[in-house]
Amino acid sequence: MAKIRPTLIGGPHDWVRPLFDGVVQPDGMDLVVTRSPPPEAMRRQLSTWEFDICEMAFGAYLAARAQGTDIVAIPVFPMRGFFHTNFAYHVHSSINSPADLANKRVGIPEYIQSAAVWARGILQHDFGMDPYQVQWYAERGGADSTGAVLGFQPPKGIAIQQTPGGKALVPMLSAHELDAALVGRIPQSSTGDGPESNVRPMFRDVIVEGKRFFDQHGYIPANHTYIIRGDVLHKHSWIGANLYRAFQEAKALVQKSLPENIPSGLVFGAEYLARTREMFGEDPFPYGVARNRAMLEKVIQFSQEQGLISERPTIEQLFAAGND
Repeated sequence: MAKIRPTLIGGPHDWVRPLFDGVVQPDGMDLVVTRSPPPEAMRRQLSTWEFDICEMAFGAYLAARAQGTDIVAIPVFPMRGFFHTNFAYHVHSSINSPADLANKRVGIPEYIQSAAVWARGILQHDFGMDPYQVQWYAERGGADSTGAVLGFQPPKGIAIQQTPGGKALVPMLSAHELDAALVGRIPQSSTGDGPESNVRPMFRDVIVEGKRFFDQHGYIPANHTYIIRGDVLHKHSWIGANLYRAFQEAKALVQKSLPENIPSGLVFGAEYLARTREMFGEDPFPYGVARNRAMLEKVIQFSQEQGLISERPTIEQLFAAGND
């Protein structure tokens, strides 16, 4: 039987790179890969549905599926992190803990973004932040927004507006036009006397906070998965299982080569790798439904609470393969 040539778009993240580079090929397929930053890939797919397979944020996947879009995911998760630790605050904002975000101006890249869904949900449930008391500012809007492509409207009672002209979060936070923002990792002590020196991370030790979260909840949150168009899956029912096995093979190759690929600039890279495995186990980034059920239930819960979906689907409805 001749191989099919499905199209795939997404970012060449570490765990999936052997598949993107053609080192690993799914049985019965010659993948036609388009490398793209995930936000661009998602907006492109949600606008045109031109690709058979696409990297997709959980929030966008759940929202699109709730609107009746015929898509199914495979339980492969190329990106994980403790996204709530990417919040930073301005030193003159009178913020000492996440609970202090009430009535503050808080920036996020986009409301529907899965990293923001995780961050809001964790700050709410683990630290007592009330998202309905926060003045939210989103950097992305209009054509640059996944939410706009989906026609998404935030739930009643959530105060959210776009930053002026789509202004970036970091300069707004540095200028104290925002009190806090989800901007990525910020050093605890910035040098110099410029505006950036007034920005501090919400969590002073992200390793300590990551271990706390993992010990309490048992997983590292994942924000992306891969979706397959329904018409493709209906025509080739085996494609989900074969893709899933190929992604597993790609990840296994990366895991095996990790010790040899630590950048030389990370002087204590081997020690950090050993410490990571000690804290999170030999495979802190598992695929499949069974090993991720608690995480998947939680992201569905957060998505409903935050207004991305009105009803919770079952996990079995969401995935085409990988129920092991």
